[in-house]
Order: sequence, then C-alpha cells, then structure tokens
Amino acid sequence: MSIKQGTLIQWKHGFIFLSFTEFILLILGVTLPIARINEFWVFTSEFSILSISRDLMINNEFLLSIIVISFGLVFPLIKIISRHTNIQFINRYNLHKFSMVDIFLISFLVFSSKASSFFDLKLLLGFYFLLASIILGYAQIIFKNFLNKSVI
Repeated sequence: MSIKQGTLIQWKHGFIFLSFTEFILLILGVTLPIARINEFWVFTSEFSILSISRDLMINNEFLLSIIVISFGLVFPLIKIISRHTNIQFINRYNLHKFSMVDIFLISFLVFSSKASSFFDLKLLLGFYFLLASIILGYAQIIFKNFLNKSVI
C-alpha cells in the first residue's frame, strides 16, 4: 500500500466519523427543544421538531406533519447516508435544498419576535445542535471536494 492510499483510507475513516457525529447532532437537534416562545409575558411554550410533528398529528394535520418529519429528519438522514453509498435519490431530485427548511422557519420566527411586542423567542439547545449538524455536513462536502481535486 502506498502512502497516498494510506492517506485516502485515513480520510475515509475521518469522513465516516464526521458523518456519525453529524447524525448524532441531527438526532439531538430534532428531539431537543429548539425554541421557547413567551407570549404576552405570561404564556411559555417550548417545541422541538418531533413535538411539532406530534402536535400536528394530534390535530389531524397529517400532511403538514409528514412534511415536517420529511424535511426535518428523513431527508437529512438520507443525505448523510448517501455520502457513503451509491444512493442518488437526493441528487436526482434536488431535495437536499429543502432539508434546511426548519432552520429557515426558525430564522423567520426570530425575526418576527424581534419585530413584535406580543411574543419573544429564545433559541434553545436543539437549534444549535441542528445548526452544528448542518455546518458539519457542508464542511464534509467542502473537504471531500478539496480532497478529490488534490488527488486528481
């Protein structure tokens, strides 16, 4: 085995470790509360992606619940798995662009809370785990492209 092949094997193990870390961060981000809303300085509620989906199911909003779970959990999981397999489902339909819709909606809520005097929003630990998962995923893509260019 040459030095270059040994280095590539080490990089591959590193990418697997980073993907596993991204997976753990994603699961924590989906299950832990992502935000706390204080309404009229009296009512307080916390929510996570799973709790939003559960509440939508309880209120018979099945389509919205499926959309939240799909774009908040399923597509990001498929994206993580597809980096290490030959699954081209995400790339074929460009659905990976929508896997961050939850972060967009949270940023919209933060903006709304800053513009309104009726409610205040505080980001919680789940949001930061989701954000770290997304950053780690993009970092892997950037490093993988850099590695492919340097090997060729």
